[in-house]
Amino acid sequence: MLRKFLCESVLGFMIILATACSPAKPANLTVADKGSQVSVKVGGQIVITLDGNPSTGYTWEAQGLDTTIFKQVGEATFVSSDPGLVGAGGTLSLTFKVLKAGTASLTLVYHRPWETGIDPLDTFSVSVTVK
Repeated sequence: MLRKFLCESVLGFMIILATACSPAKPANLTVADKGSQVSVKVGGQIVITLDGNPSTGYTWEAQGLDTTIFKQVGEATFVSSDPGLVGAGGTLSLTFKVLKAGTASLTLVYHRPWETGIDPLDTFSVSVTVK
């Protein structure tokens, strides 16, 4: 009886521990979230997926990133809408890790990085509250 109780207690503790230690689900944002407010936890991630076509030279990039609150994880990743068609558009995803509590704007611009003095084709911005 005691052995059964101990086994069940250990199993319950392991389940609680695994749940508490599992990473938080990232905040997945799309064009529908443009201009919205988002709330995330410290240590969480924000993944922004927007339409794009890097074969034209255009890409989404963070602009004015508050590096005390956000850290970009890797480069933008592209998924083609038609992998069999050279030059086809698709989606670009950027991932940001949330470093500390606070409030900041997260802004992306769709532009050709080498062109200066030209307005971006599009802008995406959300207000982020980190708890």
